[in-house]
Amino acid sequence: MSYTDTMPATGTRPASDTGTTTPPAYRRVLIPIQDAAQAEHAVELARRAGASEALVLHLNLRESYGGRRFALETDSAASDVVEATVFELRMAGIKATGLVRPALIDRAADGIIAEAAEWGADLIVLGFPRRGKLTTRLFGSVTLRVLQNAPCPVLVASPASKADSQRVAEEHADSTR
Repeated sequence: MSYTDTMPATGTRPASDTGTTTPPAYRRVLIPIQDAAQAEHAVELARRAGASEALVLHLNLRESYGGRRFALETDSAASDVVEATVFELRMAGIKATGLVRPALIDRAADGIIAEAAEWGADLIVLGFPRRGKLTTRLFGSVTLRVLQNAPCPVLVASPASKADSQRVAEEHADSTR
């Protein structure tokens, strides 16, 4: 058979067959979220990935000093972050639940990886990294550790997507005036 023959490949359907739907590649998506500013991008990435179910994970980070542990935020503030993200996911048509877990500040990546494995996540969606390149090189990165050790694929929002979203929102606001 040559490349000019017009025989269809085995097991394919014509593009005009609109009755077919493809199942989402990633049904169960874990969304670790640090604060509400990351929610919009994480929700959009989960929606684009075809998530049908999401677990929002917020690690209430603790600092260890002198044998004692101190929370970096209140339990109420941690719950608010989760509730806001779960609401956004549900508004996007994704079944969502939330969870707040305590974690030591230097063990955040381990907490994310453990939760993904325990819950059986098909995908982890991370918000854009907050640290700059120099700080990341000096101290490491939660995002990098999750990428290296995750039991499933990881999708990371880029800082450029934040700027792009802002630009699109401003253009939309200008066009509606």
